[in-house]
Amino acid sequence: MNTDVAAQRKVLLIEDDDDLRESLAEVLVDGRHEVVAVSGGREGLRRMRTFQPDIVVLDLMMPAMDGWSFRVEQRRDPALADTPVIAISANHSSTAAAIDADLFLQKPLDARQLLQAVDDVLHVQELRRDAARRAQTERLAALGTLAAGVAHEINNPLTYVLLHLTNVDRLLAGLATASHATELDLARTLVQGALEGVERIRVVSRSIRTFSRTEEDDLTPVDLHRTMDAALRLIENELRHKARLVTRYHETPRVLASEGRLAQVFLNLLSNAVQAIPEGDVDGNEVRVLTGTNDEGEAYVEVGDTGPGIPEHLRGRIFEPFFTTKPFGQGTGLGLSISHGIVRALAGDLELASELGRGTTFRVTLPAAPATAVPSARVGASGTIELPAADAPAQRAPGSAPSPERNR
Repeated sequence: MNTDVAAQRKVLLIEDDDDLRESLAEVLVDGRHEVVAVSGGREGLRRMRTFQPDIVVLDLMMPAMDGWSFRVEQRRDPALADTPVIAISANHSSTAAAIDADLFLQKPLDARQLLQAVDDVLHVQELRRDAARRAQTERLAALGTLAAGVAHEINNPLTYVLLHLTNVDRLLAGLATASHATELDLARTLVQGALEGVERIRVVSRSIRTFSRTEEDDLTPVDLHRTMDAALRLIENELRHKARLVTRYHETPRVLASEGRLAQVFLNLLSNAVQAIPEGDVDGNEVRVLTGTNDEGEAYVEVGDTGPGIPEHLRGRIFEPFFTTKPFGQGTGLGLSISHGIVRALAGDLELASELGRGTTFRVTLPAAPATAVPSARVGASGTIELPAADAPAQRAPGSAPSPERNR
């Protein structure tokens, strides 16, 4: 049995027979699982929402709400629908065997069968998640290539529209006469409005180019704390009206990055955290910033909030460009996509953890800069890190000094 998969997983056991429920729970606990055992389907649904199990072991033949009804209700709730289920029953009929479950086991069953079944289903679930993550990465890469082409095609016609509008605005200024003053003022107002629209398109185009990583950036050893403090200064005024800021800075190594791009990532994450928090309870809400070093010596930064959280069925799309959970007109859906692209170009990871009613945390993990890092490198158009020639002068990249915890 694969003990790495089996260890420390959360199992919800739903069985109406008291003695059998106790025996099955003992087997699962002996198999190093965390177990919550309940006697009925309705209680099982309620505990799923609070316990959030990795897997459900479900008896089919139960009073009030049987296993079939439980599965129907589970599938209706997007937050519960993807949790795998092992159905168990003494009923040997084809109806029982055809239950909508990841695996069907017939009673009686021994401890080895149950633990192996849990292990197998969780292993398959993990393989599916790995495949989904790979597909997401490939999809983002393909969208990045598409975005680069779109930005290029937008910028060409945008340039001559901008030039023509600027020329029209200049000509109108030279044609000003008292007899046509009203009409000329209106024309200039319309031209100025068009120029503002062009500028907005240019900003979006620049964001798309950032997401696609078609531009190069110099990389130097960067102090994460200094970069985060710069981002916090930009968001501080908006934040103070929503929540308290809590920072916990621990010692972190410097990372090889563009300080401007990294500040953009942090500002995006902070802005999302602030926007996720409803107004009206500044003292009760928090935006939390945590830094540190993991066991592999990599630096990490976490930005968390006490907002409503992100539903599970939306979490897989959160880094897709143009996807947003914000109300219509309040976001382009590019911020997290851009941040994801920047972090991945630096050989790092940007991960999401969210719980409904408890909030959301984004974690940026980046490799430490070499102890004798070169003073400058580049992120190339392909997203790879390009270093200068080997004989370039070296510069030591010391780790960042830890800062005390702060409440703002």
